[in-house]
Amino acid sequence: MLRMMRSLPMILAMAAFGIFATSCGTDHAQMRFVHASPDAQNFDVTIDGKSFATGLSYGSVSPISGYTTVKAGTRALEVFDTGTTTNPRINSNISFTSGSDYTVLASGNVNPQPGTIAPVVVTDSKTAPTSGNVSVRVIHDSPSVTADGNSGPGHIDVYIVTPGADITNMSPNISSLAYQQASAYQTLTAGPLQVIATLTGDANKLPIANQTYPDLATGQVRTFVILDNAGGGSVSLTPLELSDLN
Repeated sequence: MLRMMRSLPMILAMAAFGIFATSCGTDHAQMRFVHASPDAQNFDVTIDGKSFATGLSYGSVSPISGYTTVKAGTRALEVFDTGTTTNPRINSNISFTSGSDYTVLASGNVNPQPGTIAPVVVTDSKTAPTSGNVSVRVIHDSPSVTADGNSGPGHIDVYIVTPGADITNMSPNISSLAYQQASAYQTLTAGPLQVIATLTGDANKLPIANQTYPDLATGQVRTFVILDNAGGGSVSLTPLELSDLN
């Protein structure tokens, strides 16, 4: 009996720790941050005043692979020019749902002042596709896509095809994707894939982005971000590849 009484505090402490660990696991989300402002300098990023990324260059993602855990709920996101702590480029409250995964992009241009930089928040999927397949989506974040009758940057069509395929008579996998929007995930056969973006409505289907990804393996989930070239003013031919899973 005495031995049991002596052990009781330790048992209760371990039980309490287990409850705490469980609650910590259920009130957190995962996020990654992309510097997608083509004419901005490097960024320092904070969440609730704590450093998330330092010296992040254009077209880079933090963390380099995977995600960083953040507490669920409304978090204060601030983005500063590297080395500064005042006049943030972004100062926004972002809502994160427990158990969800997010990509947050610093989107828009610095110039002309006061600039158009704002956070674009998209929810990611870590659901593996069926055997033999990959799952891919596209985010349109190029402010230099020529307008196509819409206000602001134009919409794009995206073809995800076997490398070298002729898209002349093909329908796009993703149609009329608006600026700062993410497409739905597309399930495709694993293997080399070519991502081609064209301006919506362009009868000639002239590629404004065109890149082959040779190593997409079964079970992988990928996000491709259509960006400007550094400095802005033109679309990068090479979308940024982000690994959502595997």
